[in-house]
Amino acid sequence: MGKVIYRAWQLGSTFDAWNEHLNYANWLDAFSDSGLNPAFYAQRERSLDEILPWAHIDVGLTTAFLKREYQRALEGKETPDCRNNICNACGLQRWQPDCEQKYEELSQSRR
Repeated sequence: MGKVIYRAWQLGSTFDAWNEHLNYANWLDAFSDSGLNPAFYAQRERSLDEILPWAHIDVGLTTAFLKREYQRALEGKETPDCRNNICNACGLQRWQPDCEQKYEELSQSRR
């Protein structure tokens, strides 16, 4: 992917997160020039055990929670907002005092 990003930059792609600057053709050309298929990265079904490219970034949510959420989404189930319901054990209890308190309540109720 580094080759694709570099090639897109060479083709003039900058500030592509801004819709008015996105040149989709540049990105398709960059993938083609690099010999990579964008569908492999964007459209294939991934195994739940696959390490994702962004897995090294800690956004607070645990992988276990995201996997549970994925399964719930496939089943059409909504996860209740834990600000008004029981803690969803998403991982934020590690940093957020309010979440930590709710998580402790959840842990105590399971004992």
